[in-house]
Amino acid sequence: MRGLFVLFWAGMIFVFTCTASFNGLMDTGEIRFYINPTPHFSELLAPLPLQLSGGFLIQKFGHAFAFFILTALLQIAFQSKKLVFSLATFYAALTEFLQLFFTRDGRLFDVGIDTIGILLALGIGRLFMTHPSRETNF
Repeated sequence: MRGLFVLFWAGMIFVFTCTASFNGLMDTGEIRFYINPTPHFSELLAPLPLQLSGGFLIQKFGHAFAFFILTALLQIAFQSKKLVFSLATFYAALTEFLQLFFTRDGRLFDVGIDTIGILLALGIGRLFMTHPSRETNF
Protein backbone atom coordinates (compact mmCIF):
# COMPACT_ATOMS: atom_id res chain seq x y z
CA MET A 1 0.00 0.00 0.00
CA ARG A 2 2.84 2.41 0.83
CA GLY A 3 4.29 1.77 -2.61
CA LEU A 4 1.03 2.91 -4.19
CA PHE A 5 1.37 6.31 -2.54
CA VAL A 6 4.90 6.60 -3.92
CA LEU A 7 3.74 5.64 -7.42
CA PHE A 8 0.77 8.01 -7.24
CA TRP A 9 2.96 10.95 -6.18
CA ALA A 10 5.62 10.11 -8.78
CA GLY A 11 2.84 10.12 -11.38
CA MET A 12 1.64 13.51 -10.17
CA ILE A 13 5.18 14.88 -10.46
CA PHE A 14 5.36 13.53 -14.01
CA VAL A 15 2.06 15.21 -14.97
CA PHE A 16 3.07 18.52 -13.39
CA THR A 17 6.50 18.54 -15.01
CA CYS A 18 5.69 17.17 -18.46
CA THR A 19 2.28 18.64 -19.28
CA ALA A 20 2.46 21.10 -22.16
CA SER A 21 1.56 24.08 -20.00
CA PHE A 22 1.94 24.14 -16.23
CA ASN A 23 0.03 27.42 -16.10
CA GLY A 24 -2.76 25.91 -18.21
CA LEU A 25 -2.92 22.98 -15.82
CA MET A 26 -3.17 25.29 -12.82
CA ASP A 27 -5.68 27.68 -14.44
CA THR A 28 -8.04 25.27 -16.17
CA GLY A 29 -6.99 21.78 -15.05
CA GLU A 30 -6.13 20.92 -18.63
CA ILE A 31 -3.53 18.19 -19.06
CA ARG A 32 -1.92 18.07 -22.52
CA PHE A 33 1.22 16.31 -23.68
CA TYR A 34 3.08 17.21 -26.85
CA ILE A 35 5.94 14.98 -27.90
CA ASN A 36 9.14 16.54 -29.23
CA PRO A 37 11.00 13.71 -31.01
CA THR A 38 14.17 15.79 -31.46
CA PRO A 39 14.86 17.69 -28.23
CA HIS A 40 17.84 19.98 -27.75
CA PHE A 41 19.83 18.33 -24.98
CA SER A 42 21.99 21.41 -24.55
CA GLU A 43 18.98 23.02 -22.80
CA LEU A 44 19.82 20.90 -19.75
CA LEU A 45 22.87 23.12 -19.25
CA ALA A 46 21.05 26.45 -19.48
CA PRO A 47 21.81 28.66 -16.45
CA LEU A 48 19.39 30.24 -14.03
CA PRO A 49 17.79 33.37 -15.46
CA LEU A 50 19.34 36.66 -14.36
CA GLN A 51 15.98 38.08 -13.28
CA LEU A 52 14.20 35.85 -10.75
CA SER A 53 10.51 36.72 -10.77
CA GLY A 54 8.07 35.83 -8.03
CA GLY A 55 6.39 33.27 -10.27
CA PHE A 56 9.73 31.67 -11.02
CA LEU A 57 10.58 31.40 -7.31
CA ILE A 58 7.16 29.90 -6.50
CA GLN A 59 7.64 27.34 -9.25
CA LYS A 60 11.07 26.41 -7.85
CA PHE A 61 9.59 26.13 -4.35
CA GLY A 62 7.09 23.72 -5.91
CA HIS A 63 9.97 21.63 -7.25
CA ALA A 64 11.55 21.34 -3.81
CA PHE A 65 8.19 20.67 -2.15
CA ALA A 66 7.20 17.95 -4.64
CA PHE A 67 10.46 16.09 -4.06
CA PHE A 68 10.22 16.66 -0.31
CA ILE A 69 6.89 14.80 -0.36
CA LEU A 70 8.24 12.09 -2.68
CA THR A 71 11.22 11.54 -0.38
CA ALA A 72 9.00 11.43 2.71
CA LEU A 73 6.85 8.76 1.03
CA LEU A 74 9.94 6.83 -0.03
CA GLN A 75 11.22 6.90 3.57
CA ILE A 76 7.97 5.30 4.69
CA ALA A 77 8.31 2.61 2.02
CA PHE A 78 12.05 1.91 2.38
CA GLN A 79 14.40 1.92 5.36
CA SER A 80 17.65 2.55 3.49
CA LYS A 81 18.38 6.29 3.33
CA LYS A 82 20.87 5.65 0.54
CA LEU A 83 18.20 3.89 -1.51
CA VAL A 84 15.69 6.67 -0.82
CA PHE A 85 18.21 9.35 -1.81
CA SER A 86 19.21 7.42 -4.95
CA LEU A 87 15.62 6.82 -6.08
CA ALA A 88 14.53 10.41 -5.45
CA THR A 89 17.52 12.03 -7.17
CA PHE A 90 17.29 9.60 -10.08
CA TYR A 91 13.62 10.52 -10.53
CA ALA A 92 14.48 14.23 -10.30
CA ALA A 93 17.06 13.85 -13.07
CA LEU A 94 14.71 11.64 -15.11
CA THR A 95 11.86 14.15 -15.02
CA GLU A 96 14.15 16.96 -16.13
CA PHE A 97 15.44 14.81 -18.98
CA LEU A 98 11.91 13.76 -20.00
CA GLN A 99 10.74 17.38 -20.07
CA LEU A 100 12.92 17.89 -23.13
CA PHE A 101 10.76 15.34 -24.97
CA PHE A 102 7.52 17.03 -23.84
CA THR A 103 8.20 20.58 -25.12
CA ARG A 104 9.17 21.76 -21.63
CA ASP A 105 12.45 23.16 -20.33
CA GLY A 106 14.50 20.51 -18.56
CA ARG A 107 17.34 22.05 -16.55
CA LEU A 108 20.06 20.55 -14.40
CA PHE A 109 19.70 23.39 -11.91
CA ASP A 110 16.17 22.11 -11.27
CA VAL A 111 17.67 18.79 -10.20
CA GLY A 112 19.65 20.80 -7.65
CA ILE A 113 16.48 22.49 -6.43
CA ASP A 114 14.74 19.10 -6.24
CA THR A 115 17.72 17.83 -4.24
CA ILE A 116 17.16 20.57 -1.66
CA GLY A 117 13.68 19.13 -1.03
CA ILE A 118 15.12 15.60 -0.95
CA LEU A 119 17.78 16.52 1.61
CA LEU A 120 15.28 18.43 3.77
CA ALA A 121 12.98 15.41 3.87
CA LEU A 122 15.87 13.10 4.72
CA GLY A 123 17.03 15.45 7.48
CA ILE A 124 13.58 15.80 8.98
CA GLY A 125 13.04 12.06 8.63
CA ARG A 126 16.25 11.47 10.55
CA LEU A 127 14.94 13.61 13.42
CA PHE A 128 11.87 11.40 13.74
CA MET A 129 13.68 8.12 13.18
CA THR A 130 13.93 5.90 16.23
CA HIS A 131 17.12 3.97 16.87
CA PRO A 132 17.05 0.95 19.16
CA SER A 133 20.15 2.32 20.91
CA ARG A 134 18.32 5.57 21.74
CA GLU A 135 15.22 3.93 23.21
CA THR A 136 15.05 3.81 26.95
CA ASN A 137 12.97 1.38 28.93
CA PHE A 138 11.42 2.57 32.14
